[in-house]
Amino acid sequence: MAILYHNPRCSKSRQALELCEGSDVEVEVRLYLSNPLSIEELTDLLSRLEGPVHASIRTKDPKFKLADTASLDVGSLPSVVDFLALNGHLMERPILDNGAISCVGRPLEDLQRLL
Repeated sequence: MAILYHNPRCSKSRQALELCEGSDVEVEVRLYLSNPLSIEELTDLLSRLEGPVHASIRTKDPKFKLADTASLDVGSLPSVVDFLALNGHLMERPILDNGAISCVGRPLEDLQRLL
């Protein structure tokens, strides 16, 4: 079973949910803002991320500029995990995880290979 890390307020995330619902893959939806990921879950998820780990952070979000980034090393998995554990609202969305690979759905078509 795959897990979609979803924010219903995000149009891309809603489109990803539609894509998942139209697939043959069973997908669990995790509302990560109301059910935040633990350090262990973030580490697990981001260790399987295709591409650079910093792709999991919404750096273009205006709230990113307000966050304490003094100790953030965007190339370091533990650093990104610690940052997102404190700033879960800045986790990129959507992310689809099939247990072997996790992928940021930007562009949305990137998720299709996991479905």
